Amino acid sequence: MNDDLDLTMYENADALVHAATTELMELISLNLLDKGACHIALTGGTLGNLFAKDLVEKLNSNSADLSGLHIWLSDERFDSSDSPLRNSKPVRDGLKNSTVTVHEVESTDNGLNVIQAAAAYEAELHEVTMDICVLGLGPDGHVASLFPNHWDPTLTARAIPIVDSPKPPPQRVSFSMNYINSSDQVWIIATGEAKAPAVTQILEADLSIPAGHVMARQLTRLIVDTEAFFSE
Repeated sequence: MNDDLDLTMYENADALVHAATTELMELISLNLLDKGACHIALTGGTLGNLFAKDLVEKLNSNSADLSGLHIWLSDERFDSSDSPLRNSKPVRDGLKNSTVTVHEVESTDNGLNVIQAAAAYEAELHEVTMDICVLGLGPDGHVASLFPNHWDPTLTARAIPIVDSPKPPPQRVSFSMNYINSSDQVWIIATGEAKAPAVTQILEADLSIPAGHVMARQLTRLIVDTEAFFSE
């Protein structure tokens, strides 16, 4: 078993999202108070979108000055800016708190290719360390846009281009595993029985899946619901 992993379990996806975003808001406040800045990374997928929407609601209802808060995307689908596939869409469409800074990956609208978009995001991430990087978990054990048999663990750039994703769209921009693991904290969130095999592999420190390689500098968390933990 992975003894370096902090495991938290909730009854269902709604309970997980509410509790985790509440805790994240507390950490954001602490970081802003302590050092005047907080960098967090969000992700996409069904659960990632629910997480982002709930967090945005909390940010919108917060009357404090959050000008030191920076939201990034650990991976983004390389598509048009108005595409429903964009992981940043729930944040861009829902966020009303103008004191928060959102950093989006370039879209196809701006005439860049995916390699150039990754390079632009890499430049923007220069000298930035994530305080909390939130990752979804695929049934195949992928995190961000790092898929089994489609990722290179030797890549060390902060943002890397993905040109052959097995899930559409094939072109994406993703944090590298090296950059994910430079975060102070990484939270892997997972719900539903389809994720149970991958959750088990993480708990067993199985390095055959990308998620098995996640190890933050200070704290690595696996946050799941009961269906993702207990499988028949």
